[in-house]
Amino acid sequence: MSLIATYQLDTPVYDSLFEEVPDLRLEVEQAVACSPDSLSVTVWAETDRWTAFETELERSETVKGSQHLRSEDDQALYQIWVPVSETTYWDWTSLGSVLLSATITRHGATVRMEFPDHEALSTYRDWCLEQDIQFSLNSLSDASSGSPLNFQSLTSSQREVIALAVEHGYFEVPRGISMIELAAECGISDQAASERLRRGLSNLLGDGRFDTLWASSPESALEAK
Repeated sequence: MSLIATYQLDTPVYDSLFEEVPDLRLEVEQAVACSPDSLSVTVWAETDRWTAFETELERSETVKGSQHLRSEDDQALYQIWVPVSETTYWDWTSLGSVLLSATITRHGATVRMEFPDHEALSTYRDWCLEQDIQFSLNSLSDASSGSPLNFQSLTSSQREVIALAVEHGYFEVPRGISMIELAAECGISDQAASERLRRGLSNLLGDGRFDTLWASSPESALEAK
């Protein structure tokens, strides 16, 4: 089942830009590898400090080149070249994933990505952690139905255990991971994992955001009659 995941990710390759231009906001239009070592990223940039931004693009050690393409209103379109090794590009493309959108600020990147299945998402997350790249899953949805799994009403510990449960197939039949294994992934006891999962799901189902998941369609209501 194809999934659409929204997550937060560290973006150290752009750190120097945000150090000099903290109000900078980048909306990624496209990311394409133009060689095994170089990644071309097309972005819409927004800032009140254009001179500082242009200066830092030229002197940044991680930005290997840039080109101003055009300006519209308060935005400017740039093509920026960065080392592929400083990004996770080959990680997600090798899994067959598709970048849908990405917004980069000084707090990191908010990425919306389509993954072919739970295993691909789990593999990508593990790769990020192995590279000491902070990864935080915000939401998941079924790409075909668009039904959301929104994590904003959860505590960080509840978000972690539910995210891992979804990624590793805890809710599938047959289950892809046991409660004991899930607890080991979180570094807690199985009793604590079970409690966090129960309370997290209770928060999700009780905050009013998921009524549409359980509401009967008009067709199913007629069938029930």
